[in-house]
Amino acid sequence: MPRCTGLQVRASQAVHRRFYSVFAAWGRLLSRRPWLIILVSLCAAVLASTKLLLSFGGDGLPYQSNGDKLWVPEDAEASKDQESFDAAFNPTGAFTRQNFVYFLATSGGTVLTAPILQEVYRFRELARRNLTATDICDGGCSPLTPSAVGYSEVCDRAAGDASSELSQCLTYGSAFPLFEDGSGNVVLDLTDAEILEMVESGTGVAGSLYPPGGNVTFDVRRVFGGLEYDGAGKLVSAKAVKLGLPLEGYKSSVDAVKDQLEAATAWEDQLNLLVGEEWTSDPPLSRGSAYGDAIAVEWESPLVDAYPNTAGAIERELSGNISGDVIKINIGFILIGAYALAVFFKFDPRRSRSALAIAGLVSCALSVGVAYGFTTLIGYEVNPVVTVLPFILLGIGVDDMFVLEQALSATDKTAPPAERMAACMGSAGVSITVTSLTDLVAFALGSTSSLPALAAFCCFATIGITADYLLQISFFAGWMALDAHREAAGKPDCCPCCGPLDPSVESGCCGCFANSCAAVKAPEEGLLRSVLRRHYAPALARKPVQVAVVVCMAVWAAVCGWQASKLSVDFEYRWFVGDDAVLQRTFDVEDEYFGGLPLDVNLVTPSSAAFDYSAVSSQLLLEQLAVAAETDPWVDRSSLVSFQRALLAWAWAAKGSASLESAAGGPPSSLADALLPPADYYSWLNEFVTASEGGAFARDVLWVDAAAPGQGLSAARLRATQLPLTEAADEIDAMDSLRASVASVPIEGAYAYGFQYLYYEQYKVIQREMLTNLGLAIAAVFVIVLLILAELRTTLLVMLCVLLTDVSILGVMQMWGLTIDSVSVVNLVLAIGPLPIGLAVDYSAHVAHAFVIAKGTHTERMQSAVSEMGDLRCSPHRTPPSPLPTRCATAAGTAVIHGAFSTFLAVLVLSASQSYIFRVFFKQFFSISVFGVAHGTHDTPHDSPHHTWPTPTRPTEASCSPLTPPPAPHRPGLLLLPVLLVLVGPPEMPSDGDAEEPKGGYPPAVPDVPETQASARVAPGLPAQKA
Repeated sequence: MPRCTGLQVRASQAVHRRFYSVFAAWGRLLSRRPWLIILVSLCAAVLASTKLLLSFGGDGLPYQSNGDKLWVPEDAEASKDQESFDAAFNPTGAFTRQNFVYFLATSGGTVLTAPILQEVYRFRELARRNLTATDICDGGCSPLTPSAVGYSEVCDRAAGDASSELSQCLTYGSAFPLFEDGSGNVVLDLTDAEILEMVESGTGVAGSLYPPGGNVTFDVRRVFGGLEYDGAGKLVSAKAVKLGLPLEGYKSSVDAVKDQLEAATAWEDQLNLLVGEEWTSDPPLSRGSAYGDAIAVEWESPLVDAYPNTAGAIERELSGNISGDVIKINIGFILIGAYALAVFFKFDPRRSRSALAIAGLVSCALSVGVAYGFTTLIGYEVNPVVTVLPFILLGIGVDDMFVLEQALSATDKTAPPAERMAACMGSAGVSITVTSLTDLVAFALGSTSSLPALAAFCCFATIGITADYLLQISFFAGWMALDAHREAAGKPDCCPCCGPLDPSVESGCCGCFANSCAAVKAPEEGLLRSVLRRHYAPALARKPVQVAVVVCMAVWAAVCGWQASKLSVDFEYRWFVGDDAVLQRTFDVEDEYFGGLPLDVNLVTPSSAAFDYSAVSSQLLLEQLAVAAETDPWVDRSSLVSFQRALLAWAWAAKGSASLESAAGGPPSSLADALLPPADYYSWLNEFVTASEGGAFARDVLWVDAAAPGQGLSAARLRATQLPLTEAADEIDAMDSLRASVASVPIEGAYAYGFQYLYYEQYKVIQREMLTNLGLAIAAVFVIVLLILAELRTTLLVMLCVLLTDVSILGVMQMWGLTIDSVSVVNLVLAIGPLPIGLAVDYSAHVAHAFVIAKGTHTERMQSAVSEMGDLRCSPHRTPPSPLPTRCATAAGTAVIHGAFSTFLAVLVLSASQSYIFRVFFKQFFSISVFGVAHGTHDTPHDSPHHTWPTPTRPTEASCSPLTPPPAPHRPGLLLLPVLLVLVGPPEMPSDGDAEEPKGGYPPAVPDVPETQASARVAPGLPAQKA
């Protein structure tokens, strides 16, 4: 053995021996003070869950469903630009709650007819003038402030307008401004030909609002969908028309925010109810004129079908999906509980532990309570991704309790309970500590993500796993100690308070009724373990099978790698809405008739203090900025709106060319050469934007003081639209390209901003986040595995299997129609370390080390690792040969198989979920499970710690030494990793005779006698155990 490897092995031995002694001492304390430890752990868990408990009778836990707060990276450039943009153009901090209703002709024909538009206008007036909300209903109904909220109380208005007049409500996002005359009246008494002409030209009824030949036209593409043109390019029809009813958003006062949100939410709910009751929750969220004791407003139409999409619709549907999946979630939990009870139950009433299973499930529930209660207490908010956390914690907890229970079952039943608990905790306690550490490291690294949803989820999971681990070794282990005392006293499982059973009782139905199941006797060796030992491991030893495994896995890895290379970044909020939700119909209308619309972008310039707009050089830079935007490949060249160009055109006509300047000096020869005199710039600009010709540009220039134009501007902007985009890669390129175009113009502090950039930033960073988190998790796991195995070649093989598992998951994601988004990245990070039912590393580490420390040829060591998990009490080269290795392997049990299968059974229920988060969770979990097993890296978070350090045995005889701690459960059965170990695994380690002999020498070997007659031999500090 190389010197460095020997040092690693000795260091690993020392660490694990220390761990074993600490946990053995803890096990003895559990046996002496079980009730005290149970009570202390229960009180601590309840205290940490206080906020969750209090939320049941109050407003609930803080919940965040705002996409900007969840999916936009915290350090995103768009977030900083949004702050600057809002500070300049939205100083009150208010935002608009967008509410749209889409109308299609019932006949399927065009909506560009007077009867159709009049019907839509009738709906508009009902909503604006007659629709009111009186109560907000969330569990119970409470009156709003004010008592009757109409549209004029909640509509969006121009900044600084505090009036409640309906005429002051903004009307953007609607087709009717196109038909308004100069007095604000909507004129719809038109022929179809007039309507077609007006829509096609975009000039409108009022010549002053959209004058023919002017530089401002109505963008009909944003309010009329499905536009159709004839061969000559003339508009002939439109299939849909959009009605916008925007509401004002947040205000500065906290109380006002609450009142405003309740009023807006209630009015929006009434708007949905005006269309139809199927468009809101059941029961509705509000009461008012469209739904309540007395319905005052009703709307039905034989001409049009309406499809609403209100500001709170997605949040409502998401909440409804989660609520609708509660039944499935509960079914999943019941399945886990039922499976745990079935596994813990035995027909022997003394050995049965079904009551202990209930304590384990309570322990899991407490960890979920701590995760939600304590994490929200320290300031984190629950988000939609966190909804999968109970499954993860329940899966980890169930695995842990299976491991602990079977470790206890593996001890000698005749030993004192204190020594049984010492051996149990010394073995299983170390194991779950090592794997919990792996989980915590992976989650802790994930909490550093710049994606708020992922970071928050990892914080919840870190605290939850910590709580689960502590509760398992205290609360559940305390109940185990009580159960060990019950078993020692010979009391029945279902009635531990009863007296000891008569020695003649050998079975009991439900673990209780004496000899009621005498005919039922469980086999000494389970069917699965028997198949693995007798058939599976020998099959893997054959060269043709090994070659086939390597070739098939190589081909599969190549296919998955090719598919993974095609995996795209994408994300749509409609994915969070159930497939059968009526809101999906609205999304279909939006996608079919209004999809692919250009999106507005702003080219913002700084204040006059940093950029003197009046200077000749600055005017030239403004033109240069306009040209840079026009020539950007992702910008619609015809869409650019420049206040500077419009100002020059106005001055050319209103002031005369002689009053203008040129860059070369003297009067300009053409408008293209014209510049404004610096001394007159701000006064002329003010005159222009207050005139009818420049009124449309008033929102593009912000004055330091409108009463004193000479002080200059606080900010200004040019506007444009980007070309319609559908692919995330194109959207990222478009954002980066326009930013580069703006940066090419030397205007310090200028930037490009569009609200859509907040989402493009997620697309831009999500792939980097995925690779970064996976890379960090793999690096951390590599270190942990290397410390456990103390063998570099085997560690590299383990990590190869981890990487192959991840490649397979990514490839199947593409095949299954998934994309890279925040939800899938959460599960990908879980695939490396935290996911309790699909970790891609723990089992490999233990199986690989079982191979390292086993004796014999590569093939024999592989068979030992697969079927016996390297049980050091039993060597495959025992001389003379005996069936003892089989019994030793059988004693190890199949705890983790039970844990994984029970959790998979529960998650399988989620395959029919209406929630996108749960469906993705199921698909990725399925992939992790299947390919983790196939590559030899499926999760076994709780293998015996003695698989990670060679326990000294007699140097002259490989026997079942009672010095070895009793085996903790493991999961047999792999494919690729055992084959790789046979082909390129490390050589056999030196004999255990190299190890230092324990003080006092080795105890005598256990004789080869039947298990029922095995002598009990107790080594110092350890219980006796059967051979």
